[in-house]
Amino acid sequence: MSLAAIGVKPILIRCDASFLIGSGHVMRCRTLARELKRCGAEVSFLCRRQPGDLISLLEQEFAVLALPEQSLSACDGLEGRDLYGSWLGCTQEQDVHQCLEVLAVAGINSVSWVVADHYGLDICWEVQLLSGLSGGDLAPQLLVIDDLADRRHQADLLLDQNFFGDVTHKRYQDLASSQCRQLLGPQYALLGPEYAQLHPLVPPRTELRRLLVFFGGVDPDNLTGRVLEALLDPSLADLTVDVVLGLQSPHRKVVEELVALRPHTTLHLPLPSLAGLIARADLAIGAGGATTWERACLGLPSVVVAIAANQLPFAKALDRAGYLQLLGASDSVSIAQIRSALLQKLADHSVDEISTALTDGYGASRLSLAMVGISRASISLRPAVSADEALLLHWANDPQVRANSFSPEQIAPADHHHWFQQGLTNPNRLLLIALAADGCPIGQIRFDRQAQCSQSDAKVALIDLSLDCCARGQGLAVELVRLGLLAMKQQWGEGTHAVAEVLPNNTASNACFASAGFTEESALVMTHPPLSRSVNRWRWRPVSAS
Repeated sequence: MSLAAIGVKPILIRCDASFLIGSGHVMRCRTLARELKRCGAEVSFLCRRQPGDLISLLEQEFAVLALPEQSLSACDGLEGRDLYGSWLGCTQEQDVHQCLEVLAVAGINSVSWVVADHYGLDICWEVQLLSGLSGGDLAPQLLVIDDLADRRHQADLLLDQNFFGDVTHKRYQDLASSQCRQLLGPQYALLGPEYAQLHPLVPPRTELRRLLVFFGGVDPDNLTGRVLEALLDPSLADLTVDVVLGLQSPHRKVVEELVALRPHTTLHLPLPSLAGLIARADLAIGAGGATTWERACLGLPSVVVAIAANQLPFAKALDRAGYLQLLGASDSVSIAQIRSALLQKLADHSVDEISTALTDGYGASRLSLAMVGISRASISLRPAVSADEALLLHWANDPQVRANSFSPEQIAPADHHHWFQQGLTNPNRLLLIALAADGCPIGQIRFDRQAQCSQSDAKVALIDLSLDCCARGQGLAVELVRLGLLAMKQQWGEGTHAVAEVLPNNTASNACFASAGFTEESALVMTHPPLSRSVNRWRWRPVSAS
C-alpha cells in the first residue's frame, strides 16, 4: 500500500455503458479501479441505468451508485458534440444534481478524487460537481479521462491514452489549465496487469496461422459477421480463427451460424481478458478502440476497422506510423475488402513484426501512482535494456523535460536509437531505470564518466535524471539520486565524483541536488547553438574524498 493511500477518502468514478455508448469507458475505468483498490483506495462508481449498462458486472467488485434511467431515443441522426451530449440522457446540471443526491443518500459527503470518463461531460459539470463536494475538510481533485480533445476541462489530472504522432502533447494546451498534469499517449493506456507481465515474453510471429476476431462485446454493425463471411473463401480455410463476442450482441445468433459453417473456428464466451488469445494469435482483425493498446502491448499485427467516429483520427495516425493497417470506417468496409486484406496477408508468407514500443502495459499503475502516490522506500533501480528504448525517448521528449534541457528541440527517433544502442555497450555510461514496487518504470538516471581532463577531475561522471510525469511532485527525485550514487559507487568505485549541470530556472532540479548533498560550485556559460545559456554546476564527492 502506498503511503498516500493510507486512510484515503473514497474515490468516485463517473462513467456509463449502454448499447449505444458501448462498454469501453466502463471497462477501462474498472481496470483503473482495480489498480486503485490494490493500492488501498476505496472506489465507488456512479453509473446511469440504461440497457447494456454493465452495472451488475461492476457490482461484483465495487459499490455502484445508480443514477435513474433516462431515455436515449433522441440520439438518432445526431453527430459530434450533440451526439455525445445526448448520451448523458439529461442536462449536465441535472446529472450533477442526481449525482449529489445519490451520494447524500449513501452518506458520502467527502472524497479525495472524482474520475470523469464520459464524452457528455465538460467543464460545466466538473465545476458544479466539485463545488457540491467541497464541503469537506479537503476539496476533491478531478481526473478526466478523454479521447476527443474537443471541450474544456477543470481537471487536476487528465488522461488521453491515444496516439496522434507529433501532436499528441499539444491537443489539450488550450483546453486545460497550466496546472493540470497531462498523461498523454499509449504509455498510459489502461490495461490489466497481465499485459505488463506478458509484454516482454511474447515471441516474434513468423507466419500467419491463427487469427483473432474481436469488434467489442456488442458489435452493433456486425463486423464480426462480415469477417466470417470473408473467411469462407477457400484460400483462407487453413486459418485457425478465434472469435470473441458478447452474449448481449444483437448479432450473436447470426455469428454462431457462420462459425458453424467454418472449420478451425471457435466462438468464445466473454472472457475476463483477451491477453491469452492475443498472445497466441498471429494477426488480429478488430475495432480501433481500447483493444488497440492491448494488441500493441503484445506486438500483435492488426487489421482495423473504426467502429466509431472518434476512433478514426488516432487509427489513421497509427496506420501512417506503421503500427496497424486501417481499412476504414465500419459503414464503408465491405466483405470483399476484408477478404482482400486477409488474402494479401496470407500471400506475404510472413507476418509483419509490429513494435511493442507504444505501450509496456503499465498505464494503470502510472495513473494510480499519480493519484495516490508512492513510497520512496518502494523505489528500486535496474540497468536499462534494449526494450527500454521507446520509453526513454518518451521521457526525453516530454515537453517539461525538453524545456529544462540545454537543447529544447524534440529528439528524432533515429538519433535517439543511435545514442541509445551505443550507450548499452559503453563502459563509461551507467543508465538505470527506476521502478515502482510492481515493476512499473517511472524514471531514469544516467551517469556518463568523462575522459580525464586534469588530475583533480580524473574521475568525474555527469549525471542526468528524469521522472515520468506521473511521478513528479512527490519528492522522489532525491531518492532516485541517492540510489543512483550507490549504483555508481558499485560500478566505478569510491573515487568517482558526480557532477550535475542545471539551468538556473530549473527550480526542482536545483533543489533536488542541494537536498541530495551536492555542493554548488559555480555558474558557467554553455553554448548549444543557437543558444548560449548560464548553467549551475553541482558536485557530489564521496565522503572519503571530502
